[in-house]
Amino acid sequence: MRSMRGAIRSGALLLGVSGTILGPAQARTAPTPIAHRGTGTTRVSARDPEGEIPHAGTEPDLRHLVADLLGVGPDELVPEASLIDDLAADSLDLMELAVVIESTFGITLTRHRMDEVRSYRDLLETVMESVERGRARELVLTPGLGVKSRLVPPGASEATLERVDALTAYVIQTIREDAMGARPGTHLEVTLPAEAGTVDVASVRDALAGLGRRGIAVSVRCDAPVSAAIPGPPATEGGGGVS
Repeated sequence: MRSMRGAIRSGALLLGVSGTILGPAQARTAPTPIAHRGTGTTRVSARDPEGEIPHAGTEPDLRHLVADLLGVGPDELVPEASLIDDLAADSLDLMELAVVIESTFGITLTRHRMDEVRSYRDLLETVMESVERGRARELVLTPGLGVKSRLVPPGASEATLERVDALTAYVIQTIREDAMGARPGTHLEVTLPAEAGTVDVASVRDALAGLGRRGIAVSVRCDAPVSAAIPGPPATEGGGGVS
């Protein structure tokens, strides 16, 4: 039965279509294609026909999608569940899953990354990282600003890695990747110049928010503005000293 379903899915994928597959307990349907205004393009999305996401957050959307495609209950998707051993997914299931996830979340899952996915936790982390990388690339930041970052290990006061760069989406992504290689308990300190706006601070915080799941504490702040020097009293004629 699985081989027949696999052959059907394989043909559908070769045609560039994620077909509707009947699972053992329920119908497995692809998300509704949504036409995006202004571009005329259509992208498969987890949004409903009104353009609203039926679940709040990436994880509930992914859980709903995986449960649908693999024909399992959402409660079976515990973090340690093996996609192959516990959920009985085969290579064609995983291929179909990757295609639909890419279309749904607007991300790219490389073959190398998918080969490393073993459990539902692995899949969730892979999707979340790809989503966050996309957000970082879409950052709108005030041009001409700089950014300083420090990675401080647990229990230490000195940083093991410091950066001083221009504030760009690429640099924020680089800072994020630096932190992802650090061990849990590490503190990432990010400092923007005093002239940075609240939108800059909020954008950087949003781009780095996912690091908390890896146990990395993140703080984003602005330098204090430099106070203008207060002029002293004008000199008096006669050149007397201060009495």
